[in-house]
Amino acid sequence: MGISASYRRITPEKFLEIQKNPEIAESFFYPDYDEDYDHFFPPDDDRYFDLDKDWHALHFLLTGESSLDETKASAPYCYVVMGGTPTQFEASYGFVRYLTPEEVKAVAELLNTISVDELRQRFDPAAFNALEIYPNPSPGGWDEEELEGLFEKYPELVKFFQNAAQDGDIVLLSSD
Repeated sequence: MGISASYRRITPEKFLEIQKNPEIAESFFYPDYDEDYDHFFPPDDDRYFDLDKDWHALHFLLTGESSLDETKASAPYCYVVMGGTPTQFEASYGFVRYLTPEEVKAVAELLNTISVDELRQRFDPAAFNALEIYPNPSPGGWDEEELEGLFEKYPELVKFFQNAAQDGDIVLLSSD
C-alpha cells in the first residue's frame, strides 16, 4: 500500500456532466472492477495514467521542492503533480483535482522540453535520502535503480499530456 497518483483525461462536457449528477460521477469514479483495486480509474483505459508512487520523486525532479504542503513552484511546473483545482469528489488523500485544457496544454509543452536524460541528471541520491522523498525505499535508500520505473514511465506521461492537450481535455489528478 501507499500513496499513488493517477491521472484521467475527460472532456469538458463530461466533466460538467459528472459535476451536476452525483450518480454519473459515482459510476465514473467507481466503475465495476475488482474490489481490491485501490484506484479511482481502471488501468486498461488509454485516457488513464498511473504514476503510482513515483509522484513525489517526479515533483522534486521537476520543481526542486520536497515539501508536500502547498507548492510554491511556478506554473506549469506546479501543475504536473501537486497542481489543479480541487473538485467536490473525494480521493483517498484529499480531493480529486482538475487541470483546465489551458493548464493541460502548458504541462504538455513543458514536459515536451524535459527529457528522461535531463531528469536523470537532476537526480541526487543524497538529496533524495536526506529529504526523505516518498516512498523513501529501504533498505539502502534512493539510488538510480530505484528511479528506473519513473524514467520508464515518464515518456508515457509526456504522451498522455500531449494527447490530452491535442484533444482539449481536462485532466483529473487523484491521490489514492
